[in-house]
Amino acid sequence: MVCVKLGKDIMSYNTYYRRINRIWMTGILIFGTIFFVIQVKFNTSGRHWWNNKSITIILNNLNIPISNKHGTRYTSGFYSHLKKNINHSCAFPPDNLNGFEPLNRSVLSMASLINNFPFMKNGHYRPPKCTPVQKVAIIVPYRDRKDQLKVFLNNVIPKIHRQQLEFGIYLVQQVSGAAFNRGMLSNIGFVEAMSDMNYDCVVIHDVDILPEDDRNLYICTDNPIHMAVKVQQFDYQLPYEGFIGGVTTFSKAQYQEINGFSNLFFGWGGEDDDLYRRILYHDYKLIRPFEDFGICGSVLHKEALKSSDRRKYLSFSAETRRMDGLNNLTYNSLKKGKKPLFNYILVDIGQDND
Repeated sequence: MVCVKLGKDIMSYNTYYRRINRIWMTGILIFGTIFFVIQVKFNTSGRHWWNNKSITIILNNLNIPISNKHGTRYTSGFYSHLKKNINHSCAFPPDNLNGFEPLNRSVLSMASLINNFPFMKNGHYRPPKCTPVQKVAIIVPYRDRKDQLKVFLNNVIPKIHRQQLEFGIYLVQQVSGAAFNRGMLSNIGFVEAMSDMNYDCVVIHDVDILPEDDRNLYICTDNPIHMAVKVQQFDYQLPYEGFIGGVTTFSKAQYQEINGFSNLFFGWGGEDDDLYRRILYHDYKLIRPFEDFGICGSVLHKEALKSSDRRKYLSFSAETRRMDGLNNLTYNSLKKGKKPLFNYILVDIGQDND
């Protein structure tokens, strides 16, 4: 009788324990779900770790979940597991940004750079453990600046990598002969990049103007974004309100709608001013949501030859913008290849009109 009673007591205790355990686990699940919903709602209302209203609007327009760097630090392991299983998107804004870091001007060998960034494959990177919020093509118009290119790669790659974006770098080199045509090379880079994959964004990036703060995000939204707001060579001040040089981002649709850059500007200057007019003509605004973080270092180089016809072309840009740009782009592709850190495109764009 004692054994029977003892057995019943043990069975009763086990049943009670399992029942309490189920109640406890159900409570944790409910609490974790509520906590997840509350945090997402809280973060999307504008309380980011940088606490900037204009940035909040931009991030909300991306239609992605927003994480908080300091908030996630104190959440439970269960919550982190729950969030990871509910949403496989990469945390955005990213959790592991460093903020401002002075430009690293070291000129490393290409072999050292490749060794430093083993995650780059054929000029491309995709986060391996989460879905990136956007796919970004970095277009670099280029000619004869090997040292500047190495400094560019050493500074830009780790910043975009920490932002957990999928990105490809496209180096578009113009052969010697005609004066340098930054606008036309940018258009070529856009066409070549989109033939590789369906990128969400395109970033037109000078090789010698480099962001120094990884909170200056390489993303696109409902208006073109100017990233190079406070540039060293301009004493860290905006030269004028319509300045759009250095680093600028567009969505694929925006770049196509404005018909890209003009192809007419051979030599330095003019193409950016024309681009700004195209943006306004199509009822876009040039925005600077990351202005506080838009600090860029300059890499010194020999001054480029100025365009002798830039004022003439700007004077009738309103008449030519519809027929001059992506829709009349012609070039001769001489060489293309996928290097470890970038896609290389060598082109002959003909002679200027001088």
